Order: sequence, then C-alpha cells, then structure tokens
Amino acid sequence: MRLLFLASDPTAGGELAETELQHLYRHPLPSGRPVWLRSNFVTSLDGSISGADGRSGSINTASDQHVFALHRAHADAVLVGAQTVRAEGYRAVDLQPWQWAIRAEEGLSPFPLLAIVSRSLDLDPGLARHGDREVGPVMVLTSARKSADQIAPFTAAGIEVVQVPGDDGVDLTSATRRLADAGCSRVLCEGGSRLHRDLLAADLLDEMSLTLSPVVVGGDGRRTTAGAPLPDPPAFRLASALHADDGTLFLNYLRDR
Repeated sequence: MRLLFLASDPTAGGELAETELQHLYRHPLPSGRPVWLRSNFVTSLDGSISGADGRSGSINTASDQHVFALHRAHADAVLVGAQTVRAEGYRAVDLQPWQWAIRAEEGLSPFPLLAIVSRSLDLDPGLARHGDREVGPVMVLTSARKSADQIAPFTAAGIEVVQVPGDDGVDLTSATRRLADAGCSRVLCEGGSRLHRDLLAADLLDEMSLTLSPVVVGGDGRRTTAGAPLPDPPAFRLASALHADDGTLFLNYLRDR
C-alpha cells in the first residue's frame, strides 16, 4: 500500500509496512462526544456501492477486503442497518487470529459488538450464530414501542435488545449514547445508505472512509447515502489517501467541525 497524502504530515509518502498501515487505521477515541463514529464504504468508479448482485462484495478488491478487516479489528462495535443485514447476509462478527492480535495490543475485547438498527425487528435471530465458531455479541437497537412478545425470540437467541426512544423509528443520537454506555466508544458504520444518511443528518459522523474500486457496474446501484436531501450538509476534509497495487484508492475524510 502506497501513501499518497497525509494531512498531518504533507511530506509523508511512499510504501507502508503492515504495522504502519495498522497504525493509520487505528480508530480514534472520542473527545467531548460519546462515540467516535467512522463509516466505511466501497464504491465503483460510477458511484455504486454494490455490483449486479446487489452486494458490496462483488465490487471490492483484495486490498479493500484487508482494509475492511483492519477497520473491524480496531472497532468496539460494528453498526449496521437491518436492510443491509438482510441484503448482505450479516451474522455476528467473526475474526481471524491476526485481528485478535491487533485487538489484544489495543486493549480491546476479543470481538466487536454487532449493533443492528431495526425499527421493524424483521430479522432472523439466528444471525447471532456463525456455525460452531466463536463470534462476537449482537445487539439490536429498536423502537421503544416493541412488545415483549416481539423481543422474546431475540433474547432467547442471546441477542441484547435495546429499545430506543423515537417518534418514528430509532433516535440515532440516543442509540449512540446507548452504545457508549455499553462500553463501545469506537463505532464503525458499515451501512446501509439510509442509516448513513440519517447519521449524517444528525451530525453524528466523525470520519468517513471511502474505497474507490477500479470497476464500473452501470445499472441503478445505490449510493453511500439514500433518502431525503440533507438539510444542513456537513463538511469533511481529506485526511489521507492511499493507493494499492490492485488499483484501489483509499480516501479518508474527517468531519470539519
């Protein structure tokens, strides 16, 4: 991986060793906020976050898979919307030994929490399992209006269900506070587009990591955000840019507060 730009040191550049890459992708701790919220998306050259099969996995590259794994290795929690869980086949987070080594060095728990935002609870409680492998815990953040009968299948599967206030859905500011209360101050959002848009609208996003994959897909692929226009679009500034041997470009932006 070659470093092209680093805002904190404009003279920096050149090939990065794996340890340097890991250091670059360390997840910051929050300062004056409950969580440091980072999003991570891969997009094609023509702006789609998924391939013809509707999944992001069909447009990512080997280098993107590695950076994706680095993000997870440094996070307390992986935050994702229910629609993405269903479309991408999400399950409780499973890690490799090299990711455990990073987490041990950083003083993190063995696995990140998988936190799912779901207004409807239209989810398979079986997502808390991943065969016979050891996996991380799962939390579902849902509406305060859900009944005990609706919640019961999830708690029976070992999933923590947190009911969050909200007139029409889940209030994301309250949801991030609940994650912080659970000890998750470094939160990684992996989608989907509507959740990402709502996090931006609530000005909860601190950092945006964007992978530009050297492919085009055509069609009507989704963007990194979906839904109503942002009433007050937040500004971001480029923090770093990297280029991989497989042609993938990695851009990292910080919220310009």
